[in-house]
Amino acid sequence: MNPGGDWTIWLVFLGFCYFFISFINMDVGLAIMAVAMLFSPELSMGGVGYRSLVIRVEDMLIIVLGLAWLVRTTFRPDRKLVVDSPLNVPIVSLLGLSLVSSVWGYFWGWVYLTPAFFYILKTTEYFMIFVLVFNYVRTEKQIKVFLFFCVLTVALIGVYTLWQVPHVEVFTENRITAPFEGDQPEPGTVGGYMAFLFLIVICLLLYEPKVSLRWLYGALAIIILVPFLYTLNRTSYMALLGGLVFIAFSEKRKKFRYVFFLLLLTSPLWLPDSVKDRIAFTWTDASNPGRELGVDYSFQERIYAFRKIWPTFKMSPLIGWGVTSLNVIDSQYARTLHEIGVIGLGLWIWIFVRLFRMSRWLFASMENSTLKGMVLGYQAGLVGILMHAFGGITFYIVRIMEPFWFMSGLVVALYLMRSREAAENETAARELMIA
Repeated sequence: MNPGGDWTIWLVFLGFCYFFISFINMDVGLAIMAVAMLFSPELSMGGVGYRSLVIRVEDMLIIVLGLAWLVRTTFRPDRKLVVDSPLNVPIVSLLGLSLVSSVWGYFWGWVYLTPAFFYILKTTEYFMIFVLVFNYVRTEKQIKVFLFFCVLTVALIGVYTLWQVPHVEVFTENRITAPFEGDQPEPGTVGGYMAFLFLIVICLLLYEPKVSLRWLYGALAIIILVPFLYTLNRTSYMALLGGLVFIAFSEKRKKFRYVFFLLLLTSPLWLPDSVKDRIAFTWTDASNPGRELGVDYSFQERIYAFRKIWPTFKMSPLIGWGVTSLNVIDSQYARTLHEIGVIGLGLWIWIFVRLFRMSRWLFASMENSTLKGMVLGYQAGLVGILMHAFGGITFYIVRIMEPFWFMSGLVVALYLMRSREAAENETAARELMIA
């Protein structure tokens, strides 16, 4: 879909409406954003070099939401524009390094500035979502409301993809895909998203105190799992498996661990034949020419991604060659090393370690509740995201990263609330002892 005059008018009109709604009620603006992340169409903006430039409607919504927040904050002196958090420094450092590295790559002729700018802008938008959420959210009631919209969205995606299951065929265009994905299906994208949210839903099921809601979460888990399996995407399978193993060893109630490993051991009996064939293809394809590692060509290429970047990595190991300087590497870690070097990968690790430590502290300090389940599911989802990044450029995938950073904002907002309460209680107890 090419943006013409009529589309421009409509987009401007909708932008003004969204700005007005968000300015009046930020809760509604964020709720709309939570749903739009998976249900907004793409607009082609042409291409530069070998890269096509595509923007999504929610790209504009994020900018409009940020402007609405800026104006609201101007009229609310009691609100900070940016609240202090443990992630502010590593995020700003990562974006700064990406910019410096890309300019460096441009002068050496490795980088087109236009696509590099859009990729950095996209990463900035992820962090804008995160910052807007944890800056605005002040109560646990708000967290539960936004969690509801995240769960509602994955429920809608589950129903949408469930209808695709009877027609799924691997190595064809008949693959599971999310709405508005363009001409080519992207099962790795919808698979990574569903794995992340499935892990959260499972943990909500474990910790939800209301029996009726537990039944609802159980039904939702099935609605998500069936089309997820038929994505036939092994990277997403690995992400889900890693997250479930994490839950099994984090959950103190051993019943879940026993059930999980029982299902895993008996999976050859109940998994659909197409899923088993897709997994087995990893080794059955290894007998064909060009397979040197005992695995299929696709798996082999992800391993060889590190060998491909080695010659250029040696030339600029610290800050890399710039964002978009190398095309089509289906390994986020190899691509990150090439684009922003060891320092850039270290900054990403710094961010994820801090997210994990905050959520781990929250889980240990909270009583059994819906939010405790959300936090455990988020930790498992974080593990899944890191696993997914071995087989995809996960940190650039819009429909995985936007929901992830939205949830990260909720978790960090909860962490800031709970840590502030803990500090106040500790101060009060100390004062009481002195008195």
